[in-house]
Amino acid sequence: MKTLKKYFKKRTSVINFLLEQKQQSYSPDTFHKLRVEIKRLKALFDLLDYCTKKFKRNKIFKPFKLIFKQGGKVRELQIEESLIKEHSTTHLPVEYSTHLKKNQIKEQTHFFSILNKAFTKKLNNKYRKILPFLSKINKKKLNNYRYKKRTKIEKLLSQNNLEIKKIHKLRKRLKAYLYNQQSLNSDKQIKLIRKNNILPELLGEWHDYTVITEHLKKTIVSDVISSKEINQLDNMIQIFTSKSELLFTKINTALPYPDFFKNPKTK
Repeated sequence: MKTLKKYFKKRTSVINFLLEQKQQSYSPDTFHKLRVEIKRLKALFDLLDYCTKKFKRNKIFKPFKLIFKQGGKVRELQIEESLIKEHSTTHLPVEYSTHLKKNQIKEQTHFFSILNKAFTKKLNNKYRKILPFLSKINKKKLNNYRYKKRTKIEKLLSQNNLEIKKIHKLRKRLKAYLYNQQSLNSDKQIKLIRKNNILPELLGEWHDYTVITEHLKKTIVSDVISSKEINQLDNMIQIFTSKSELLFTKINTALPYPDFFKNPKTK
């Protein structure tokens, strides 16, 4: 399909551009954009895996998964630092700040050690292998795929009081669905969902607070900071836990949400 080929080439072009950036020019936004682009490719690979034969999704995604996972470690530490600064009434605790910076440098060093010429060549070889599969997708299978994915999301949206595990599942499925809608030029529905629904935003915020709370708990038990700073981090954990619980409640209050994909004007 021409639409999917165009979308795929745009994704690969952006990924190559981001990976070619000099190390010193990488910002938190660069890591964020790179991970979003890889998520878009992952969603597309899932679509290809369903719609075409002999497409080995896991094998093809393996090198992308490597930089996605390592970039995620960097990104989580960046979000942690940002949220702590946002909610702190004073300066960041010194020992904690040092520990955080050391971890960021360590994870970034590992990330950039992956990005050598051999790795770039491997990605480009993967791109060439993927292109032929994009021509083999037929509309019937594509529509079946979209229907099944949407049905699974709607099943979750039709429930009351989702458990944490199911909220994680909803977040991932919704992201993948929206990315594949983009790949098919379904921007109108995506804009509609983002304009009329706060659920995707709530899911993203909730995930950030949940992940960072776990990071802080691990920092506390790691014996790298003093008891005084542990007390400060304990207070921060309480704040983030409260934020996470509030968002969890807001998400479940929005459910059941059977009309999530519908245009309010056409009800």
